Amino acid sequence: MVSAPARPAPPPSTMARPCLAPVYVQLPEGALTWEDLVRLRDDNPGYRFERYGRNELVITMGSGLLSDARAARFVATLIGWSDAGPAGIVAASSAISEAEDGSWLVADASWMSDERAAASGGETGEGPGAVPEFVVEVVSWTDDIPVQKRKMERWIERGVLLGWLIDPYDRIVWIYRPGREPEELHEPEELRGDPELPGLVVPMAEIWASRDLQDG
Repeated sequence: MVSAPARPAPPPSTMARPCLAPVYVQLPEGALTWEDLVRLRDDNPGYRFERYGRNELVITMGSGLLSDARAARFVATLIGWSDAGPAGIVAASSAISEAEDGSWLVADASWMSDERAAASGGETGEGPGAVPEFVVEVVSWTDDIPVQKRKMERWIERGVLLGWLIDPYDRIVWIYRPGREPEELHEPEELRGDPELPGLVVPMAEIWASRDLQDG
């Protein structure tokens, strides 16, 4: 049997990216309440605020227009897939998830089954939701790749079953699953959610086509 040659890695983006490290603020345990986090988010729309554990505030730059547009493609595809198949909750970057260790995390796109939502008490609209089964993180113009990889590991450690980390500039995807090393794909034509999300297929042509456009 003759196998097809592996797809060569695409040349890296020729545009320099000004990666900005997150700011980590250590706080007394319990000092940052849910209301405080919401207020920070609402008062500073250009930034993203998360909490690691119960005492570490993490501040990063918000995504630009182009990154939001890329993430919106995943959200739209997830909505269509979920409406036609397994019932669940599709969320964008405005949703905050709470892990058992007290972490509050934000993904660019996510999906949570109705079963997991019901087991966690469901969404009340007054606080964070449960950790979803599936998350997508889209690297923005100022994101640092090692930081994003570590965040994806945090998602997996806290209950996510499948995670996609998308670098649209170098056209790389890292696929994360519990108990396994991340799988690295170079310029895939599509991404599939099997077996965790059976039937989910996301075409990647439009994501890759915009790689040399700078985020706003």
